[in-house]
Amino acid sequence: MLRPLHSIIFLTAVSIVIVSFSAIAGNPPKTSGAPVNIAGDSITFAVIGDYGRDTKQEDSVASMVKSWNPDFIITVGDNNYPSGSAYTIKTNIGKYYCDYIYNPDAKPEWQCHGKAAQQKQNRFFPAPGNHDNYSVPPLKPYLDYFTLPGDETNYDFTWGPVHFYSVNTGKEAEVNCCNSKESIWLRDALQKDTKTFKIVYFHHPPYSGGEHGSSKDMRWPFKEWGVDAVLTGHEHFYAHATVKGSLQPLYLICGSSGSNEHYPCNAHPLDKDKYDWFCDNVHFGAIKVTVTQHKAVFEYYAVEEPKAPLDVNVIRK
Repeated sequence: MLRPLHSIIFLTAVSIVIVSFSAIAGNPPKTSGAPVNIAGDSITFAVIGDYGRDTKQEDSVASMVKSWNPDFIITVGDNNYPSGSAYTIKTNIGKYYCDYIYNPDAKPEWQCHGKAAQQKQNRFFPAPGNHDNYSVPPLKPYLDYFTLPGDETNYDFTWGPVHFYSVNTGKEAEVNCCNSKESIWLRDALQKDTKTFKIVYFHHPPYSGGEHGSSKDMRWPFKEWGVDAVLTGHEHFYAHATVKGSLQPLYLICGSSGSNEHYPCNAHPLDKDKYDWFCDNVHFGAIKVTVTQHKAVFEYYAVEEPKAPLDVNVIRK
């Protein structure tokens, strides 16, 4: 049995209906934009990333995630390898996660008919990755497939005691702070946020020692904005990073949920005097998060031993 390799405790409106030519052609009209605000005192959700490749690893991770019976799933990008194509999106995503997807404005052959559809409540909230943005035009199959709040590329929703913010960082994370539309939107929304926990998720990690290295343009002032956790992918491993001397936010990378290769953990080492860095590039897995009114627990599980978390991080309020 694997044991936890590391454990850290941190103390501390309108719905818009878009009718396009696809509706005229016989597809249902676009109904994105409806807000998602689900009340509750506690929630359990899963985090997956760099997963959409239709591999045995994706199958194993999806089976593990569904065994948790989470309230919903969020993704940190690269949902549809290799190029975000319409030809692969159903196989790469729906084949494994349709039970959680409610996408009534997708074309009929793409629509999911599992529990989420029966309940008419979407339970799958992705962020786009660089591979999703490689489609021409960028993100078209992604936007055609999913039914998400707001403009679907940058959106937020609340569930229980948490406010979630999904950000599109494009192909190269050239989304600087603080004059980009994405950062302005996030900053302004966070200023009005009254939820106990605030979680931001996107694809390119601000702090990484891996193959791609740190996406420094994404080093936004998350701490000053009151963000508790920043969840990312892009690197094909699991990792967490913390800025020394700062209890928040917690930076997690979850890029081992289906792509069948791993990246080195220290190709671009972080400065050990400035950052704490933990990385696992051996296993495939996902993050299980349980949140109550005063505590958020982030547990990384590997498919090789789904009952023993490899990493545990706790944020207390």
